[in-house]
Amino acid sequence: MRLKVTPLVVVLLMVSLMNAEAQNRPPQNVRRVIVTSRYEIQDGKRTVNSRAIKQEIKDSLDRVHTILFREYETQRVYRYIWHTYEGRQIVRTDEFDNEKLFRYSLFTYTPDSLIATQKVYMVNTGDTLHYVTLTFKYQNRLPIQVDATNSKGKRVYRTKSVFDTYGTEIQRQVKASKGYVPVDSIMSIICKPVYDSLGRKVAETITKTYSDGRKVVKSFRYEYNKKNLRSAVEELDQSGNLITRTTLEYNDKGMLKFISVFNSEGKLIDYQALRYELYPSRDRRQQIIEY
Repeated sequence: MRLKVTPLVVVLLMVSLMNAEAQNRPPQNVRRVIVTSRYEIQDGKRTVNSRAIKQEIKDSLDRVHTILFREYETQRVYRYIWHTYEGRQIVRTDEFDNEKLFRYSLFTYTPDSLIATQKVYMVNTGDTLHYVTLTFKYQNRLPIQVDATNSKGKRVYRTKSVFDTYGTEIQRQVKASKGYVPVDSIMSIICKPVYDSLGRKVAETITKTYSDGRKVVKSFRYEYNKKNLRSAVEELDQSGNLITRTTLEYNDKGMLKFISVFNSEGKLIDYQALRYELYPSRDRRQQIIEY
């Protein structure tokens, strides 16, 4: 199936980039754009009506420098993310909500290109607060410990993680001082994965405890296609009953194309399609759809 290319998406992209430039961001090169569109569902069937809900914008080096999230009905960009690079490494990330910067992070790296530190700043109107500096410790290139210090250099929380031989985080524990929580609010994780003979994860149960005391338990089953790409995700309740089934379809290059979500009765409740756009020239007048 070939998605319809509407001028609206291109126009909205241009407007967003112009808005970004108006906020003193240097003009960004646009080489590729991944557009995720959601289709309207009626009586469990996909209609022909769709609108963009997400755009990932890449430059000529295939670096994602802008991510836009759109409201389906109005197409308003309600959240967006900017990445700034030095070479291939992200050195700054700015996060916006309702067109206002609310958080940004500055990154440094180890000689082997792992994140060494992340300085997190919280932004309010007329005020910027250095929240924490995260310092990472690795084993087999996996982050087994993260220390968070405040602006005075005092440690305010520490995260310790355990990974299995397949690289899955099976345990995380956070010890924090009063008034400080991780940015994702997760205080502990326990994951119980199951693998097949090929080392593919075929099931897992994840228990997460949050800073507000909530405990969320989710179980999943996974399926794979002949190319070992994940082709289905099933979410189960604590009794093992199916909640949703999500199927993933790819093109010949292994690029994700379609995402279908079904409820426990097998009725389609969500359908998304990804379009890969290529802009050969800087003026973006020519558009090639890559599949």
